[in-house]
Amino acid sequence: MGDFQTPQNTQMRLLSLLALTGTASAGPFPLDPIAAADSRFASGGWAIAAEITRGPSNIAAAAPIAVTYGVPEDAIGPADATPDQPYPVVSLGDGGNAILTFAAPFSDVPGPDFVVYENSFSASFLELAHVEVSSDGINYFRFPSTSLTVAAINIGNGGTVDPTDIRNLAGKYGAGFGTPFDLAEMRRFSPELDPQRITHVRILDAVGTNDPAFASFDAMGTIIIDPYPTNFFSGGFDLDAVGTFSTTATTFLVWLTAHGYTGPDALPDADPDHNGIPNLIEYLTGGAPLLLNYHLNNTILRYPRLAYRTDANLVLETSSDMMTWAPVISNRLVETGEFLKKTEVTLTSTAAPRFFRLAARLNTP
Repeated sequence: MGDFQTPQNTQMRLLSLLALTGTASAGPFPLDPIAAADSRFASGGWAIAAEITRGPSNIAAAAPIAVTYGVPEDAIGPADATPDQPYPVVSLGDGGNAILTFAAPFSDVPGPDFVVYENSFSASFLELAHVEVSSDGINYFRFPSTSLTVAAINIGNGGTVDPTDIRNLAGKYGAGFGTPFDLAEMRRFSPELDPQRITHVRILDAVGTNDPAFASFDAMGTIIIDPYPTNFFSGGFDLDAVGTFSTTATTFLVWLTAHGYTGPDALPDADPDHNGIPNLIEYLTGGAPLLLNYHLNNTILRYPRLAYRTDANLVLETSSDMMTWAPVISNRLVETGEFLKKTEVTLTSTAAPRFFRLAARLNTP
């Protein structure tokens, strides 16, 4: 955030409502800010702990000095920074990061799943950050970001960024309005990541210089430009809060409700999102497919299983004609993982054709 305590910057804290409501845009990406008072946060879902690793106020300085503004506790609980009071935040500095944890894991449901809040005092002074998620607190996966801001020159501490040129970078909006993220984009990382059970969010300051020795890059390898240098004790991305919308469902009924499925769409074998996976199997696997690898002597089948969903069971079945199905019997079944089980079944290959499928059945009360 620059030196926000000066009178000049106090006068600059009026947000551009035009930019926030999306009535004007130059870039290709829509404006979708989420207010800190959004009712979807009513049941909680705010981070309860933050681990901060500070970066310097100017990473390219001969003797870089770490930023000092704020404390980790400023990044937990509800978002409370406003254009007039942007103070309750913690500054990360150039390349610094924050790891947020939550009272309960949260999951992928239709629409945005969590929101990151910064404290910009205007609609164009945007300090940006990468966002990563983890389902074990060890392995993190980054949202694919895009920055279309021209990198020919550094825009300096007074420079501006058009939010419609930014996608999947936190800090796109002013104080009181957050940047939403949709875990549906992270399904491609399954089974290494379980989008149905996210336990940690990591925020990493994007260093907005065009010097490739220190620059940050988007998913396409393009340099990310934002105000740089912010050579203050409060430089870099200023984290206000991270809030989530939907805790991880552990019953099929709760999962159906979270997805808004009712009537025929709520049947176990229905496929209302038309992804080719029936509801109950999607609930038990997180939507990942059954994979088959054929070798000369062995056929290996792999699929995920969410161990924390215990009100139904998966059954691996086989058939020779796709009409009559029977459970696969194998003494070579291996499962690894704690919450997200990676299941591997090895069968002896045969000359006769065989077909395989996953079936699912709800447990009877």
